[in-house]
Amino acid sequence: MVKKNTYLDIQGQKLEVIVQPHPTSKKLSLRLVAGKAAIKVVSPPNYPIADILDFVERQRNWITDRLDKQSPSVSYEDGSNIPILGREHKIVRIEPGTKTYSQKGAVWLEANQLYIKSHAEHLPRRVRDFLKKQVRFEINLRAQEKAARINKKITAIRIKDTTSRWGSCSTKGNLNFSWRLIFSPEDVLDYVVAHEVAHLEHMNHSAEFWALVDQLTNTRKASQQWLKRNGNQLLSYS
Repeated sequence: MVKKNTYLDIQGQKLEVIVQPHPTSKKLSLRLVAGKAAIKVVSPPNYPIADILDFVERQRNWITDRLDKQSPSVSYEDGSNIPILGREHKIVRIEPGTKTYSQKGAVWLEANQLYIKSHAEHLPRRVRDFLKKQVRFEINLRAQEKAARINKKITAIRIKDTTSRWGSCSTKGNLNFSWRLIFSPEDVLDYVVAHEVAHLEHMNHSAEFWALVDQLTNTRKASQQWLKRNGNQLLSYS
């Protein structure tokens, strides 16, 4: 069970400390929660909360350093710029009922601009809903095509708000992907899809696995380097 409502003050910023016991954990581990003012601590079961808080306190310098290196959060506001498949788009809010755009739909892309018909208070949700719909389409298209190439069947594809990994594959054939891949270049998204589809054949990272990934995409190394350099930026779009 996740425990909440414990806070740590660092340089005037109030960070929530979330403790998540894990049945197989042997030691404490800590990470910042992307997009939130929070720290998550994974602990062994029944670990004393006082010892956990002491551990967090001893990591204060590490936390401060990571906060300084975090990319500033980008909100979905009228006039904000966000990448869609790696290409910058400006968010343009259109007031519902505007006659000039009466023939347009509720959301559309045009000339590197993302047009959203929405009242101001609903704009962030409308933008997020559109981005999730777009990334689901892009991932489904690629995953099904790649799975067919290796004669494998996908049980289900799920789009999630994961922050610790970009994708995963279960032994039951379920593929999970972070919706924030919509902000990455197409080649990077294609690599992540290829990586998880390859796990349908090899549930490991053997030489055979990587050879199969390279059959399914030709941008593996460049995409890995891109994610290493820019992955945190994908998590800054709130």
